[in-house]
Amino acid sequence: MDLNSIVKYTHSLKILYIEDDIDLLEHLTSILENLFVTVDTSNDGQQALNMYNKFYEDNNQFYDIVLTDIELPHINGLNLIESMLELNPTQHVVVISAYNDTDKLEKLLSLGIDNFLHKPIDFKVFFETFKKCAIPILEQREMLSKLNNVQEINYNLESVMDIINQVAIVSKTDLEGIITYVNDIFCNTSQYSKEELLGKNHNILRHHDMPSIVFQHMWEEIQDGKIWKGKLKNRAKDGSSYYVNANIFPIFNTNNEIKEYIAIRFLTTNEEVKNREFKKKVLEQYQESKRRDFTSRRMIDDLKKQLIKYENFDLLEFSLKKMKKKSLDCTSQLNFTEDKNKNLELDFTNYKKNVLKNVSAILEKNKRLQMKSDVHDQKVDSLKKEIKAKEDEFKKMLDTNEQRAKEIEDLRDVIKHLEEEDN
Repeated sequence: MDLNSIVKYTHSLKILYIEDDIDLLEHLTSILENLFVTVDTSNDGQQALNMYNKFYEDNNQFYDIVLTDIELPHINGLNLIESMLELNPTQHVVVISAYNDTDKLEKLLSLGIDNFLHKPIDFKVFFETFKKCAIPILEQREMLSKLNNVQEINYNLESVMDIINQVAIVSKTDLEGIITYVNDIFCNTSQYSKEELLGKNHNILRHHDMPSIVFQHMWEEIQDGKIWKGKLKNRAKDGSSYYVNANIFPIFNTNNEIKEYIAIRFLTTNEEVKNREFKKKVLEQYQESKRRDFTSRRMIDDLKKQLIKYENFDLLEFSLKKMKKKSLDCTSQLNFTEDKNKNLELDFTNYKKNVLKNVSAILEKNKRLQMKSDVHDQKVDSLKKEIKAKEDEFKKMLDTNEQRAKEIEDLRDVIKHLEEEDN
């Protein structure tokens, strides 16, 4: 199992772990600290619920994941989960237990819990379970981030449109060229009221001096999804003429289809040119201010990310040292156990040889002493039972040794991945 492939999903998440088995709590916590940015623990149901509420009060957010046992003091796991889901119905919960109680399982499923870990822990399932939980959490965060970006973009667009409405002639039309919006400058320049313009075709302003080929080309461009730019001569309500530099933009819906057109125009008289240049500078200064503000916020966000990165690095380095120390202790214990098992094997072999030697002597003596055969048979049976008991005891010791060796091998794999990450 590549630990890096799990950490990339979990490193920014926060977890609350509740377990009444202190040894297991400490063991799994040392592993969780390498996966999550925050790992809070408790061995009591009521204490865990208080921590859950306090975390929300302090951070204005809930834990990303809750890992809990079922059998807990004061408040059991089922009631604890129900209380948490009342506060946060979308809480991600992973249940860890050594029991397979059908009633409790049905209750958990009815609460929407479908992530389970069984004791003793299968670490492959352990890591995959947290990866499975982390992916939808990250996807939801990304979606919220995109939504916030869209809202900010919409806000900025509204701000820009407010500024443009102060300096330009703005109108909107539907796909047939029917006017759906005009600003005040449009009305002042054309001498029409909004009531006279809305619902009318935009060619109400067309000057007879303008060649039709210009408008034909303009419609071809904007209907093709392109921006059209050009200089137009328009006719006001009183018959007077005025020139504008026009920019016409197609506006698309979410299906990437054109839903309307917006036209932004600027008068080209000398006085208006001067006014427009002044207002253009104001707009440029505003945009530059927005860009600087955006750049500053991005720099702050980058610095925060770097800070979190270094904090995580220190945490991982501390956890790695802690795991290395535990590994040395386990290795020493393993060596001691292996030496002890070798001595036991040697003692058992010698004992077995002696027993077999004694049995042979008894059998030989039994041939000579037929009268005491019953007594000798009982001794032989007793010795055989003793041998069988010793063999069973030795087999159990071998099984125990193999289990410890497997656990140590699992720890060595974890250490190896941590050392590879450290390197």
